[in-house]
Amino acid sequence: MRPSARVSSIADGEAFRGCETMSPTDPFETFKLLLDEYSSKILQLTNSQPLNAVELSEALGVPIAACYRRIRALKDAGMLKEEGRVISIGGKLVATYRSSVQSAEVVLQDGRLRVNIKANGEASSEEMDLAEEPTMLHWSTPEENRMIRQKPQT
Repeated sequence: MRPSARVSSIADGEAFRGCETMSPTDPFETFKLLLDEYSSKILQLTNSQPLNAVELSEALGVPIAACYRRIRALKDAGMLKEEGRVISIGGKLVATYRSSVQSAEVVLQDGRLRVNIKANGEASSEEMDLAEEPTMLHWSTPEENRMIRQKPQT
């Protein structure tokens, strides 16, 4: 039997009306996005109040460009929404962002990755076979392990 793990992330939050729906994405990319330190912190910080990119950048201690990359990825995945615009200290209109994630769950079981996200009042579940993804998350089958052990040393 292959190892299984269950990781839960992002506390329950409030559903928001009028924001874009979850867009279908590669489950592995969603998984990486949820595990990214700054993306997950952006979701946590914007769960209770909307923040602009400068505020997020300062709170995270990352350059503004890196912050905007995470914001764009989270928006594309349907996990972050632009809530409105405010006037900055410099007098410019800047967007504020708020997490639209109510819950997120990542399940690794029997060599499959499943990502369940509830955002914008709708549930999304994506699944993939990890053998299709050439990464460190590949688990060897018992047969592959036997072949590796039996391989002659040169």
